[in-house]
Amino acid sequence: MSELLRVENLSKNYMHKGRWWAPKRIEALKNVSFSLNSGETLAIMGETGSGKSSLARLIAGAQKPTSGTIYLRDQALRPGDYSFRCRHIRMVFQDTDASLNPHLTIGRQLEEPLIFNTELNPAQRREAVADALRKVGLLPEHAVFHSHMMSTGQKQRACIARAIMLNPDIVVADEALAALDSSIRAQIINLLLDLQRDMKMSYIFVSHSPEIIRHMADKVMILRQGEIISFDDANTLFNQQNDPYTTSLLQQTYTLG
Repeated sequence: MSELLRVENLSKNYMHKGRWWAPKRIEALKNVSFSLNSGETLAIMGETGSGKSSLARLIAGAQKPTSGTIYLRDQALRPGDYSFRCRHIRMVFQDTDASLNPHLTIGRQLEEPLIFNTELNPAQRREAVADALRKVGLLPEHAVFHSHMMSTGQKQRACIARAIMLNPDIVVADEALAALDSSIRAQIINLLLDLQRDMKMSYIFVSHSPEIIRHMADKVMILRQGEIISFDDANTLFNQQNDPYTTSLLQQTYTLG
């Protein structure tokens, strides 16, 4: 497999503003470096505040790094180049209600990436939307629905459909399964695996669930206080003796359903 994504010395600082004291710099990520091959799934684990969501957002372009560089097929991804990154890297969030615009139909929200990034005519865009809905297990008729008319599982499928509209190289999922009940979670996992097989995508998957990660991931990264403390093949990491912090993360109770 060829290298798809390379991250070099990525750091992210935030300024925390208190009411009675001077702003304090928070180092969310500290010189993080790794690579991901085409078709692979990278899972990112860590306790709250470890930097995993910050890393996911930096890769997706939702935030700008303090320092460091992200490369996609050896091309540096520049902060603010939203058009290029939108075509190649898409993101799925945990909160479907916040992700979907309640005032627009699902079809319109799926169509928007095509309007801004392709030269398809309206009829072609409608067909592309219908095809994406079918791929995620929804009906073309769901294009006229608003989000409040759909179940949580259907809304997450719609979010996934929106993420794959431009046939991206990478889909970044930040706790995208956490809000789903166990039976729906298993269905969405199988859907993601089917899409990966059919569309040859890579995933970067932020999760607290060892069972989900064992089921989906090729590589696992463990973050602690913004630094990588473990990065290895998933089978190797789950079967070797790890430091206490990594072991505690990999032994958490969380079920696929």
